[in-house]
Amino acid sequence: MKRDTEISSEVALIWNTANDVLRDIFQRTEYPDIIYPMVLIRRIEGVLIAKTEELKKLLETQLAKVNSETQLQILNSKVLHEIKFNNTSNYTLKSLAAEGESSIKNNFISYLNGYTDNIKIIIDRSGIRSHINKLAEEKILYTLIKDFSEIDLSPLKVSNIKMGYVFEELVRKFSEANNAEAGEHYSPREVIDLMTHMLDMDEKAIKDGELVTIYDPACGSGGMLTAAKEFIEEKINPNAEVRLYGQEVNDKTWAVAQADLLLKGETAFITKGDTLYEDGTAGEQFDFMLSNPPYGKSWKKIQKKVMNASNGRFDVGQPRSSDGQLLFTLHMISKMKPAELGGSAIAIVHNGSPLFSGDAGSGESEIRRYILENDWLETIVALPSELFYNTGIATYIWLIRNNKPKNRRGKIQLINAVDFWRPMKRSLGNKRRRIHNGIEGSGDNERYVEANDQIKQIIGIHKAFEPGPYSKIFEWSDFAFRKVFLDLEETDEEGNPITVEKEVTVALNKLDELLIVKSADDKKRMAALRDKKGNEGEFTFNLDPKSELVTKNNTADLTITIRKTLEGNKIGYKATIKVPKIVKDTEYIPWKEDKDAFLKKEVEKKWVITKEEKGYEIPFTKHFYVYQPLREQAKVVNEMAELEKENLALMQELGIKL
Repeated sequence: MKRDTEISSEVALIWNTANDVLRDIFQRTEYPDIIYPMVLIRRIEGVLIAKTEELKKLLETQLAKVNSETQLQILNSKVLHEIKFNNTSNYTLKSLAAEGESSIKNNFISYLNGYTDNIKIIIDRSGIRSHINKLAEEKILYTLIKDFSEIDLSPLKVSNIKMGYVFEELVRKFSEANNAEAGEHYSPREVIDLMTHMLDMDEKAIKDGELVTIYDPACGSGGMLTAAKEFIEEKINPNAEVRLYGQEVNDKTWAVAQADLLLKGETAFITKGDTLYEDGTAGEQFDFMLSNPPYGKSWKKIQKKVMNASNGRFDVGQPRSSDGQLLFTLHMISKMKPAELGGSAIAIVHNGSPLFSGDAGSGESEIRRYILENDWLETIVALPSELFYNTGIATYIWLIRNNKPKNRRGKIQLINAVDFWRPMKRSLGNKRRRIHNGIEGSGDNERYVEANDQIKQIIGIHKAFEPGPYSKIFEWSDFAFRKVFLDLEETDEEGNPITVEKEVTVALNKLDELLIVKSADDKKRMAALRDKKGNEGEFTFNLDPKSELVTKNNTADLTITIRKTLEGNKIGYKATIKVPKIVKDTEYIPWKEDKDAFLKKEVEKKWVITKEEKGYEIPFTKHFYVYQPLREQAKVVNEMAELEKENLALMQELGIKL
């Protein structure tokens, strides 16, 4: 399928309109609140006009037999049936502009009110109505409408895919102009294509009329949902009943998604709200899920709301408050169908943090443990950097499923696809690269070259499920480790133990166990030690090496001097003993290695394990590291000598003497 991404002319027209019309009247931060809705309205209108013209030609004979009023009724009814919306105001942006400026405000409001309810709610959420009065008072509403009426955003000129790129590029440009972050990591279409292929939808025999549900909890403008449906219809069965579900927190992006899906006639349910604490699909389960949730985004301010609305989704563990992306993974896992009912597959984009952030016992590690020990993680693909519009960082696709094929059970595949890219002819923000889909040339010269299809190459590596230069196969336990807490005995330079003095309290009922009492003198001193009416003082005895005090404190003392104190009828015993000087340390031990053998090899000092914790991390880059041998010393020295000669010659030319 052709992916038309040449959007410069449309974006330039819209961008110039914003600067020409709104400058000096609105703050630059307010531009998007006006421009986004106008783009949306113009797109909706373009679809409506195109469908109306199509039906006029189709019904030409029938319409010729009735009067103009009946013609309008027939057309409106047919349009509504075909695209599920209409506008009964009899206005378009062109006709509004044609009537002039005097009545533009009221006519524009009538135009907006003329849409069916499903479009009106989209327009209302877009925020345009709150600016109409000021636009009219400043006498720029007419210019705004006229300028947009001349921008062709009809589906004949701008495909759905291209429209998505237009909107995304506008978001980026406005965000950069306002020194703000775009807030959403919009997903390039080649990444979406890769994700839909990885879900192995084509390996599921979908029958005519069979219901397939697809879900995206952070759906943005809906690109992943529609791409997944296209894949099913084009590659598997065009007669499948595909239902799309999504949720989006941003009003304007929600409006775009809702409008786009409606314009395509999709059976879709897109909820407005924050997925983490306003689950718009509570109790639902889905066949396929894919998403590119925000990463590196704090959830500290909503943490209480999220946990109060968890409903068990996040009980496994919570990631650090500065980055909530793993919460979306847990949320999607909670939407999986039971394996006995067919199970579910998830493709989700993360940055590198979920692979390794968080120590053993942390929320992140416990989430990884939950996924790995349940044997749900199938594959992780490392993507090229500079693929996304507003970030150049490394990203990864996680493929999670509870219906893994038998040959993959207990196994995890890591695919290193960081080199599968081509440079973009023209950068889109931080997007300077693309994963090539094999389409070469353009227009009439467009052709598919299978050898250049990098998406197909990556999918081939995934399906082959074999080790190779770009693929590594592991057992899930390979990513487990022990964090062992140690007490180490300090030694001097000669290896002798270093001791420190420690004051201990001795219980009256422990004296017999602690002290060796054999001679008459021992017994006499013991009696004096126990005597509550006797004198205070110090009493020295031999220590029983098997006593709890000796073994617990690891003292090498052979004797102990107990200090007896009296306070009324109360008697107290304290002593000072020499104990090894202890320093605390931790060691990380791969789970499959013998713990004692590892410590004997790695730890020179005498050690005692005080605590253990199990953790999980996935050191992706480590497994694909290829050692590059250092160059020969003689070659490096010769190069340095040559550089030194060049420097001296240059200094002589400049007249500099050393």
